[in-house]
Amino acid sequence: MVVALAVVLAFLALGDRWAVLYAENLAAQQVQKALKLRAEPEVHIDSVPFVGQVLAGDIDHVEVDVPDVDAGPVSVAQVKGTVDGIRIVGSLPSSVKGAVLSRVHGDVLLDFKDLNREVGASQIHLRPGPGKNTVLAGGDLPVGDKQAQVRGRAQLQRTGDRGLRMTVQDTRVVVPGLLTYVPGKGGGLQLTAPVADKLDEGELQQATGEHISPQRMMKGRVLDTLVDHPSLLQPTGIDPSLIRGLQKLREPKVAQQMEFSAQLPDNLPGDIRLRDISVTKNGIRAELTGKDVQVG
Repeated sequence: MVVALAVVLAFLALGDRWAVLYAENLAAQQVQKALKLRAEPEVHIDSVPFVGQVLAGDIDHVEVDVPDVDAGPVSVAQVKGTVDGIRIVGSLPSSVKGAVLSRVHGDVLLDFKDLNREVGASQIHLRPGPGKNTVLAGGDLPVGDKQAQVRGRAQLQRTGDRGLRMTVQDTRVVVPGLLTYVPGKGGGLQLTAPVADKLDEGELQQATGEHISPQRMMKGRVLDTLVDHPSLLQPTGIDPSLIRGLQKLREPKVAQQMEFSAQLPDNLPGDIRLRDISVTKNGIRAELTGKDVQVG
């Protein structure tokens, strides 16, 4: 009697497990189709007994791991999600019309490796910044006959309930040993001390019409003056092509190469939203939540 009962329970458990595997595979296929994913997601149903919960029309807990979601100009490296309280709409087994997901919670990752490829045209590399939701950007950029270093600080913010944007707030171009250039309004050119000492202050004043210290040339018009009067650069040994190249690096051009935005796909079902955004060593993370999400 005991042995027979054990055998029956074993078969029931085995049948329940096969039902879970079938449901996980079917759910993964449907998620891949709905989101048009290149790879099939991982679905884990943590509900015991599964068959009993299905017959009752209410499943406790499901976990989903979705890799590589297309989100506009960049890809979301990974979305890890959990769903609690799945209520089946319709009657089993032949008249199921859909389901209602009571509570959805997810973790979205934008990997710095993917973002670096997005801004790769300027060889920019991103890393966490010192402040909350800040990112530091740095890389190399050919300017004139020199290889300059581009440095910037960016701020992350949510755009609505489904997107985020990284905007550059501070950009500077550094040519080691020679100068630092801050493009845009309020910026300008600053020579290193050894180079500034070689510049003729009198000739600079005559060309600009005002007294400007070569050690503190952080005025935008000075750059234009040096382009118009390349002879001022002769004592410094700086090639005029370098200054002409800097003149072309107006702030919007430099900043736009380091900016990006990302948006959750419009075909996500129901009221799915982005919440908190944070910067980690691996990339940008955002919390995803939803409530009473209806799916077909």
